[in-house]
Amino acid sequence: MGTEWSPHHIHVPHDDKLTLRFSIRSISKGMSLSSLSYGTQVVVRPEERADVILLQMPRLGTGRVSHGETDTAFDSAHYAVIDVNRVSTVQYGPDIDMLVLRIKMSTLRDYAERTLGFRPEQDFSFAPCISQGSDTWSAFSPVVAALDAMQRDPSATFPVPTLQAIESMVLSTLLLTQPNAYRENLRSPASTAPRHVRKAEEFIQANLNRALTTEEIAAHVGVSVRALFDGFRSFRQTSPSVYARHARLSKVRKDLVDERHLSIAAIAHRHGFSHPGHFSEIYMQRYGETPRQTRRSSSSAS
Repeated sequence: MGTEWSPHHIHVPHDDKLTLRFSIRSISKGMSLSSLSYGTQVVVRPEERADVILLQMPRLGTGRVSHGETDTAFDSAHYAVIDVNRVSTVQYGPDIDMLVLRIKMSTLRDYAERTLGFRPEQDFSFAPCISQGSDTWSAFSPVVAALDAMQRDPSATFPVPTLQAIESMVLSTLLLTQPNAYRENLRSPASTAPRHVRKAEEFIQANLNRALTTEEIAAHVGVSVRALFDGFRSFRQTSPSVYARHARLSKVRKDLVDERHLSIAAIAHRHGFSHPGHFSEIYMQRYGETPRQTRRSSSSAS
């Protein structure tokens, strides 16, 4: 279990017998589905932090998660949304039996970026509970039913398009319905950005093969550098140069998966990254993994 998830410590009070039942299925390189029970009361503490969230959905039993001084109880009518970077402890009752979705933050950011047109840099800060009767619960119920059926038959195999559809349903439902820092922006992705910002974005997307300067972008759309900068800060929460660099990195990331016959250096150079060492550094800062790891993980997922 520690090899599939981040290392953590399981404490069993009163020296009771631990009867761990754990199975896992990969949905994508950024999402997995598990079934988990302990057979006794346990307290779990993370030993290493991972940039992931855990959506814990009990079929039976109860639990309580602590984020600092905030405690949230969860059961079959209240699902827990756990930020592993922030969680202190999770306590589980003796009869807990649950589904667990493990979702990389990078996967959430990738999905949000495709909708927003810019990459979220701040924490999503999801509300910690999905309660029965809420909009999220109503939207998520069919997804949970599909996940439950999938996990109850570990021997079943599913075609890649089916897994991709499930991943998309999970991400869209979570981001668009569960309260989080970007929900309103995601529901109105155009964000009423002014024409010069949208025109600049189009120019950037049409020139992903080279590093554009802010001055060049401003000249193309016919505004001052200050007006362009202010527009991106107000409506895209970043600068024009960073937006353009991230757009090129995003295209590199896509091509690493789609064009395996090309070397990493060739793909990077094609999109204006002429210094391999610097490219690898900013790619790691952006995605939390090396270009080689991106290519390797996408290969294993397929």
